[in-house]
Amino acid sequence: MKINKWFILGITLSMLISVSCKKDDSSSNAKAVFSYVADGFKVSFTNFSTNTTSYVWDFGDGSDSSTLKGPTHVFPSKGQFLVKLTSRNENETNTFIDTVLVIGPNIKIDGDFTDWAYVGYTLQNTTGNGGTLLSIKTYASAGYLNFYIEGTPDCNLDVMDLYLDTDNDPETGLKSWMYPAGSGADFLCEGSVSGGWGDVFAHVGPGNDWGWNSVYSWADVFQFSAFKTVAGNKVIEFAIKRSALGPMSKFVNFGIVESTSGWTEIGHIPTTQEPGSKFTPIPL
Repeated sequence: MKINKWFILGITLSMLISVSCKKDDSSSNAKAVFSYVADGFKVSFTNFSTNTTSYVWDFGDGSDSSTLKGPTHVFPSKGQFLVKLTSRNENETNTFIDTVLVIGPNIKIDGDFTDWAYVGYTLQNTTGNGGTLLSIKTYASAGYLNFYIEGTPDCNLDVMDLYLDTDNDPETGLKSWMYPAGSGADFLCEGSVSGGWGDVFAHVGPGNDWGWNSVYSWADVFQFSAFKTVAGNKVIEFAIKRSALGPMSKFVNFGIVESTSGWTEIGHIPTTQEPGSKFTPIPL
């Protein structure tokens, strides 16, 4: 049986035209598209949609959607988020999806606390429960563990003990009686913020005994701002080099205790000496 080549060509052209028509049908006059600018956890979106009158934003982080044309959104953490913009007019709907990269704030230890504005509180003590230490924000950048502390007017950090569990194992390091529900401090940073002295100690055991070796002075690895008073509270920020603390993964657990120059404990975060007292995690 012979088949005319012109017949075959005609069928082929018909198929191509049919496919082309389907592509045209998938497009519409309504076009959704956006760009963004990230400032820490805060992201500002610019909507470049055309021939559309209403909008729905899904930010990909489990938060409520927005119907603003160009919203500003605060993401809960650093990471990559699939953001979807659905734009509509009376007859058509079009969707645009893009990955938004949130790398977190650029924390600088300079006494200007505005770079902490969109960082959520890691922990807030209930009224009177933490003594001089009221609340704390933390953020792990590429090179530092950063801390922002709000305290009462009596907060001076004349003596500060910062306990760090860097291996995520509460059974190694010092198991402090102050944190019976979980501690395991691998490092102790002890000194006076107001006096400008201090050392970083690595736990040497054996077991969870009180045994430490000095490995750094505070001058080598810490940065401190001056205290300021904000809304009636004493506020300070400081950071410690991650490289001084050895390998870390996932998170670091911490506890901070403030004492007077006579070594009388007056503040702690998280709260100590309760059955549920344990170190607080910082995600890395």
